[in-house]
Amino acid sequence: MVNRLEGKVALVTGAAQGQGAAHTDLLARQGARVIATDVLDEQGEALAEQLDAEGLQVVYRHLDVASEKDWASVVAGVDPSWGPVNVLVNNAGISSPAAVADVSLDEWNRVVAINQTGILLGMQAVIPGMMERGSGSIINVASSWAHRGGTENGFIAYVATKAAVLGITRNAAMNLGRHGIRVNSVSPGYVRTPQVEYAEKTEPDRVANDVAKIPMRRMARPAEIAKTIAFLASDESSYTTGVDMLVDGGLNLT
Repeated sequence: MVNRLEGKVALVTGAAQGQGAAHTDLLARQGARVIATDVLDEQGEALAEQLDAEGLQVVYRHLDVASEKDWASVVAGVDPSWGPVNVLVNNAGISSPAAVADVSLDEWNRVVAINQTGILLGMQAVIPGMMERGSGSIINVASSWAHRGGTENGFIAYVATKAAVLGITRNAAMNLGRHGIRVNSVSPGYVRTPQVEYAEKTEPDRVANDVAKIPMRRMARPAEIAKTIAFLASDESSYTTGVDMLVDGGLNLT
């Protein structure tokens, strides 16, 4: 099971910290060659250097997921000896606390560009190589809030874009299945990432109230989400496509 991803070439977005770093770490430890991408170059390079020093095959590349040009450059620049990308983890995303009555158009468009358009551009960049190979796994990271509508405190752009990820995933799965390409999504609940830790400091009451609603009464660790990502990346999920996997400690039961 340790090398169940041997032969896979995975591209992970938003890989410099939090969930993306955990995905990069586990995919590499299970045998994949990983292209870790982000706009946080210093942190991303440090992660790649650390894992490379451990003998894992990880490289870092700068990637703004909202830039079609960046996507083309990163995918074209994959080491030919690795082969084409056959696992894409569309993990990059940003949040915005603004409510429906208050969100500015600029803020709305910024969140859509990264959380929604970035997903589309990533899929378009890797699909040709996957089609040529006749197989591939695309994993889009949505959110538990895509199923719940978020909280009473706002986050309209974040929730809207993550809900869109579910639709994008299902449509792409229907279109690409005949080519041997699987498309699934993962909807994490509260995960202890730098973004959530910042929210704990700035909005402690809201976060505490949300966590209290989770049946398991705790946040997830990034490594717990990464295990689901690794399953969908592996051939163990070879007949799974168009599925959203909730990894939220039971939050959606409440």
